[in-house]
Amino acid sequence: MFFSKLQDFVGYGTDILFPRRCAACGEKLFTSSKRRICNDCRADIRFLHHPLCRSCGKELGGDDSREYLCGDCLVDLPPYRLARSVVQYSSPIGKLLYGLKYGNDTTGMPGIGEIVSRFDMSPFAYCDTVMPVPLHPGRLRQRGLNQSVLLAKIFFRKQTETVLNSHSLLRIRNTIPQTTLDGRLRRQNLRGAFSLVDEDNVAGLTVCLVDDVFTTGTTVSECSRVLLDHGVKEVRVITLARVVL
Repeated sequence: MFFSKLQDFVGYGTDILFPRRCAACGEKLFTSSKRRICNDCRADIRFLHHPLCRSCGKELGGDDSREYLCGDCLVDLPPYRLARSVVQYSSPIGKLLYGLKYGNDTTGMPGIGEIVSRFDMSPFAYCDTVMPVPLHPGRLRQRGLNQSVLLAKIFFRKQTETVLNSHSLLRIRNTIPQTTLDGRLRRQNLRGAFSLVDEDNVAGLTVCLVDDVFTTGTTVSECSRVLLDHGVKEVRVITLARVVL
């Protein structure tokens, strides 16, 4: 009892002298809680809720618990079986990902882990292997890390050693950033950008693709086509955030 109270006292003292900071905005967290994200940022993070499009994961709205195809997927069904995102893209999420992608800053990973811990992973329970969306080698050297690999390790933290495959799917063209393009140009930009090696090792498997943000789904659709063309049985997609268009 004495030692437990002493540890609590030391912990409180450490928080006062060296307070933890919010993983998103950097504000000091003067609290005994183990949370990594401040209350203000938490208030701006919105989790996606059912019903969702059973293919692309878009929120459908309404009180109907049934999940059906959204209008976009009815017109043009994506090649992947389903896509799901944890949260809606917002300022706190953007800050977490920006430091990770462009600043080689992994201090926000515990905050991302806190967000992901609330996500239902059951749609991905039977995936045979996990493939992060790859970066071109030139961009990987420039950034120092691939954020999709780190996210895959958070999503599948209990199975990382057995299911993670970050070498078979390759990005062979160093395309311009998708954020600068509209839907049609996004598709043109990524045509022929990905390739698969060791295809015999993934033929007949169910693959989970991991990316950071789902905007139009162009990137994961192109990756899915490459995988399916090389004998993959089924592709499922998971991203941290989804941009609501």
